[in-house]
Amino acid sequence: MCSKKFISPNTFKVVRKTGVKFDDVIGMENLKNYMCQVMTIMKNPREYAKKGVRMPKGVILEGAPGNGKTLFARAVAGEANVNFIAAKATDFESMFMAIGPMKVKLLFKKARRRAPCIVFIDEFDGIGTKRNYSGSAIETENTRIVTALLNELDGFETNSGILVLAATNSLAALDEALVRPGRFDAHVSVPYPNLESRIKLCEMYLRGKNYDVSVTAEKLARHFDGASCAKIESALNEAVLAAELHGRTQFSLDDVK
Repeated sequence: MCSKKFISPNTFKVVRKTGVKFDDVIGMENLKNYMCQVMTIMKNPREYAKKGVRMPKGVILEGAPGNGKTLFARAVAGEANVNFIAAKATDFESMFMAIGPMKVKLLFKKARRRAPCIVFIDEFDGIGTKRNYSGSAIETENTRIVTALLNELDGFETNSGILVLAATNSLAALDEALVRPGRFDAHVSVPYPNLESRIKLCEMYLRGKNYDVSVTAEKLARHFDGASCAKIESALNEAVLAAELHGRTQFSLDDVK
């Protein structure tokens, strides 16, 4: 039976408008500025080629979970006003051998047809890990997927209008051949929010919630020093639930863990 029958033609949906812009992403100003430059090259490749400048084929977003890597990728596509295809590591998993590499080819085939297009691969360390050639079925499939990714990244020109964004929590786990310059040219860090960003995040997450006079965005921001965006949102949601559990309509700082 042909293995292609195990791959749905609807795999890797192409989104024309993500509905997210940089204004929806709090903080990350340096990263926004860098991606604005990349998008300018993406839209004017010939002009920059005359200057000896090419667009990076790929950009790796590295950072701890919960700090908005996926949201940022969607915002990049929204700002660029180009097609967007999102994938994650589990999309390439299958109980059948060789399905993973075929899905890689399908992903890039769709991107080429819909160029200009941004391809976003989340949990990249789930499919781009270092190859060890142990001979096990799992490692053999992983090696084939990495090889397919290498072939696809080498198979399109820098002026083709395709940009690959990949998110990972561990750059060190990725195959060195995969992340070398010429494939993923830029490795950028998505940091934990600083104090200013935490204040804005707390202001946003407080909307629609009832809280007493002890609660301010500034106090919360200092309380959440070193916390991720997702942690802040979850903690404030839990504070509301804790207040309700004790029969109160407003939460206080004591409810915030």
